[in-house]
Amino acid sequence: MTAVLSTGWDSVRQRATLSTHAPGAAAPVERLTALGRAELLGRLRWEVIQGGSLFLAYPQLLDGAAFAALRPAALLDELSIRSIGGGAVLPIRVNSRDADLAGQLIAMLSSGFRFSSLPIPDEQCLRLQRELAARADGEAAVAALAAEGPVGTADRLLAATGVLDTALRRRTVARWGDWLEAAERGLLEVSPLVPADYESAYAVRPPPRPEDVASEEGRAVLAAWTGGELDVRGLPNRSRLYESLAPLLRSADHAARADAVMLRESFDETYYRAIAAGEGCLLGVAAPRRGVRRREAAVHAERTPVVTYPTWFELRLGLMSGEQWQRYTDDAADALAGWWQRHDLAALQEVGDLLGGRTKEPPAGGVNEVPVTRIQRVVRSARGITAQMAAGGGLSLAADMLGEGAPAVLAAGAAGALAPVVVAAVAAGLPRLADYRGRYDVIELPGGLPGRA
Repeated sequence: MTAVLSTGWDSVRQRATLSTHAPGAAAPVERLTALGRAELLGRLRWEVIQGGSLFLAYPQLLDGAAFAALRPAALLDELSIRSIGGGAVLPIRVNSRDADLAGQLIAMLSSGFRFSSLPIPDEQCLRLQRELAARADGEAAVAALAAEGPVGTADRLLAATGVLDTALRRRTVARWGDWLEAAERGLLEVSPLVPADYESAYAVRPPPRPEDVASEEGRAVLAAWTGGELDVRGLPNRSRLYESLAPLLRSADHAARADAVMLRESFDETYYRAIAAGEGCLLGVAAPRRGVRRREAAVHAERTPVVTYPTWFELRLGLMSGEQWQRYTDDAADALAGWWQRHDLAALQEVGDLLGGRTKEPPAGGVNEVPVTRIQRVVRSARGITAQMAAGGGLSLAADMLGEGAPAVLAAGAAGALAPVVVAAVAAGLPRLADYRGRYDVIELPGGLPGRA
């Protein structure tokens, strides 16, 4: 089995945070509706199906709204699979410096980390970051960790800033405590932090070129990114990039705002691909578009390696009880093993077929739509164009759909997660991208792995 690192948790984090507070009010993330919890659980279960286990970079766990809303004790019954550790462990791996999750949390709190998933306005998140940075003292934090333990130290460091109200601070610390205890008990795997492999990530899709950026401000940020000015310990740093892009996002200049969005999306894809390459994980890219027509799904299957899953499949997964999930994964065990071990596309399709036969469509679905997941084999290219894109119709057709200038943008990697959608649309024979309404999850497989892709 190979763990999968999903890019989808950033969007889940934003949706969860934004859905739980309005301007001037801060409702806790923990108060999820039943539907909201089912959506989060379904996404987790889908990640496990994709890779056998879910890999999380430590910020995705310790600064993740989804995991602030879910308790590991409950997830043990709802997410574990009997074929993995007898169902006694969570199929989750998280990285951490020196494989010490508690130490990693305290390091974040004692170095001015920006916690962006707390159910508070962005301005308050920035103020918390500034207050933590102003009090940063790594040696004192290490001493406090030994004397007070991680929960006590975390609570004291947060309280000293005066930014969070008491109730929110206590809830946040308590949930960190739940996950730290789970790690201590061996309910999830904590592995040593491995440097992100940016060389491999850039080989698949390089950063944008200066000519692909419209504004002077955007080109300055791009130069800082590619020139190493935003590096920390020799590697590009996402927090620094985000800080550099913040003024552009607030700019009155439309070109600067568009550049900020493009650069952020391009860097995020590079960031996650570099982590996945370093950690030896598959990469799951979640695209926002939904609703491939059933007649088009058959065309996809003929022209590009895809699996088609039943409508609202993540919600179907999330609505299963723990007992139903165990029965489902027991019955799908052989097919799951075929996908995890050999990357057999037919086996992954069998898992989806079983889900469709085992569950009813949730009320929100549409009978004429079906989600499609594309299996993409990573192929290094000097210009960042995958072999699948060329096979799917090439840049000339992509330009017809996207408009003038698209080839240069796509070749530079600036389209980010858009490229797989372009491939899908080309493969389906659609004349314009606007006509493509499909959801396309993309699972990237390293080029050297056996099996069809």
